[in-house]
This record gives sequence, structure tokens and C-alpha cells, in this order.
Amino acid sequence: MNIPDEVLIVGLGATGIATAKFLAGMKKKITITDAKREEELAAALKELAGVQFDGHFGGHRIDDFLSHPLIVISPGVDSELPELKQARQIGIKVIGEIELASAFVNEPIIAITGTNGKTTMTSLLGEMFTRARGDVFVGGNIGNPLINYVLEGRKARYVILEISSFQLETIETFHPNISVLLNITEDHLDRYRSYGDYVKAKYRIFENQTDKDYAIINNNIRPDCGIAAKKLFFTTGGVLEEGAFFDNGSMYVRLKGKESVYKRDLSPLVGIHNTENILSALLVSSICGIEKHVIEETLRNFKGLAHRVEPVRELNGVKFYNDSKATNVDAARRALESIEGKVILIAGGKDKGGSYKVISGLMNKVKGMVLIGEAKGRISDELGSMTKTYMENNLSDAVKRAIEISDRGDAVLFSPMCSSFDMFRDYKERGNIFKKLVESM
Repeated sequence: MNIPDEVLIVGLGATGIATAKFLAGMKKKITITDAKREEELAAALKELAGVQFDGHFGGHRIDDFLSHPLIVISPGVDSELPELKQARQIGIKVIGEIELASAFVNEPIIAITGTNGKTTMTSLLGEMFTRARGDVFVGGNIGNPLINYVLEGRKARYVILEISSFQLETIETFHPNISVLLNITEDHLDRYRSYGDYVKAKYRIFENQTDKDYAIINNNIRPDCGIAAKKLFFTTGGVLEEGAFFDNGSMYVRLKGKESVYKRDLSPLVGIHNTENILSALLVSSICGIEKHVIEETLRNFKGLAHRVEPVRELNGVKFYNDSKATNVDAARRALESIEGKVILIAGGKDKGGSYKVISGLMNKVKGMVLIGEAKGRISDELGSMTKTYMENNLSDAVKRAIEISDRGDAVLFSPMCSSFDMFRDYKERGNIFKKLVESM
């Protein structure tokens, strides 16, 4: 990639920091802009000590956007900002960090996207490949920006990336050797004009693949975009002649005329959604020649991730689960499907625009619903008539209410169905506070 001498970076999160360090190392003149005030960015600015840049904070200046030949935006920045639109109109190149970094990566790239399950699948695959191949980079939306890999000058055997729809919005040449589309359901409708626009962003993961590459796709999805890569599907709902499927307690991989079989109970991960995650990982690892005993060992030892239907404790016969990562309704649906018995559901947060009626078919197992946050009124309007519903002002009161209305044998599930930004820094802080509240009871 030909990088001009002057670059504007929009957004000073972890990705913006890493991008600034990379470009500074290339002796580029950097300007950084962020809508947050300088005092709010103190920690980020401290990480840039020794890096030369011009910083404009507390809002954006249109002159910055119109005077730089290249703009690199962070994943959390809306690619449809008015300033970015104006920049594009006069021919200024606007890309994301993934596009920038991937131009300097020559190693095989495995990219995973989907509405839910991305982080679990990426982490599971990372462990499989690390056990089998040693030096593997795992990053992207999972927390370690790809630009860090380039900055460190590493040469791993494989680069495994979690990729969000926001990151896919700004690609031009990003080319995974293997792409994985886990699922697509309503999400981020507070950012996208329509569900169709969100789907189109997800499909861009296939955009630059060739017939030498692989596209691993949930069998429930039939992309209407042209995909040049070899398509392989996975499913929990039937037998496939080629691909990966679940049948009668076992997971099958059929590839190039060969079949491998894995017992589902090898893995402690519960739920149909995790069966789908595992099936996709089996396909990718099989394509890359990972040995069966390594795959089985990884499945046996991978316990899952925090904040994803995470058991917290059992108190007076009531089990408590932290599913704070459920930032959309489909994630909560999957959590409800995976828990047996009656459930007290704690939900609510910042509304993202999707319909909460997605879980209406499971409300017969929801004994009571305790709602918090900005979205509690809308959730109550859509689901409140299906179960006893309680409105609380904060998470602490919600936990107390859930304990009050639960009985031995019930489960209390904190699965918000919303983002956390109305009350918490992120889903991790929200989940950790829930765990502390439960553990203190």
C-alpha cells in the first residue's frame, strides 16, 4: 500500500493508538481526532508518549477531514459521519485499520465474522492452531488490533482474526484465505439504516476471495452476493455430503472424500450455538490439516470465555449465569435455549433497534423478567405480557429482585439483549459488576 506523507486517524481507542505508533514508525505526519475531550483520553494519550502527532479533541474539525489524502478510522467510528462523507466526495481515501494492516501481512489469514459467537470461535480456533502450529497471531475485533502484529514485525504461521461488520465497512483489498460466516441476525440497527445494510457489510468478508480460498458458511444462510471462494457449509439441522454437521450426539466433517467424527460431549461448551461454533472450527482446522488428536485435546480443554453464559455460583439451589456479552436479542435467545428449567431473566441496557419478540417462543420458560436501563420500557412493551415483569433502577436492585422471586431449581440469567453504554463502560465491566453482586449475596 502506498501511504501518503500525511494521515488523519479518527478515534483514539486501542486501534487508533496502535495505528498512530505504526504510522509514526514510518515517519508519517499524523493528525488524530476524537469526539471525546482531551481529559477523557488521558490514558490513551499517555500510551502515545514519544509519538509525534497533532491532536484535535472534543469534536471534529472539517478541515482535518478535507486536508489529508488518507483517513484511517477506528472500528467504533461511524463510517457515515458527515465529515467522512464530505471527504469521500472530493476523492479522499477512507479506510479502516484492518485494511491498512492487512496490506502488510503475507501470512495466511483466517477471518471470522457473524452476529454472535465470533470471539468464542476465534479463541477456540486460536487454541487449536497454537497447539498444532506454534506461533499464531489471534487478534482483530477480539481485542488485539492487527496493526500490532505488523508493528511487532512478527511472522506467524497463521493470522486468525475476529472481524466485525464495522471493520468490513471500510475494506478495499482485505483478502482472507479462509473466511467464516457464523450467523446473521438483527444487530446494530442503531447504526445501520436497515437490516439489509448490516447483512451487506457482513457479506463483504467474501469480497476479495478467489477460487483458491475457502468460505465457511452457516447452512441457514444463502448469501446472494457472488462468492468466488470454495463454499463449505456447517449445520446442526441435517446431514451434508460435504462440510460439517451434527447428528445424534456426534459432529461429522466430510472433506475431499474423507470423513472425521468427533463426540459432541468432548466439549464442555453448552448449547446449539456452541455446536455451530465448534463445527465451523472443525472445518477450518481440517482444511489446514490440523491433526485429529490435537483438535480433540483442544475441545476437551477449552472451557469457553467470560461473560458468555458463564456460571457464577449456586445460592440456595438457584444457579446464576453471567451472559453480559449478549448485546443483542439473538444472543439472549441462544442463552435461554442452553439453560434447562425455569429462568429469571435480567435484561436491559441501551437499545440497538432490533425486535425483542425474537425470544417470544422461549418466554414459557421465563418465570420472571427484571428490566433495567434505557430499553426497559420497550422490552416490557414487547414481552411484558408474557411473564411477570419488574422494572428496577440499577443492576444491584435487579439482582436483589431476581433472588426475591426465584425458587430452588431456578436459574437467574443476566442476558441484557442490549449494549452496555447507558450504564457501563462496556459489557465486561457490566458482567464483572453482576458477578460481584451475586458473589456478595
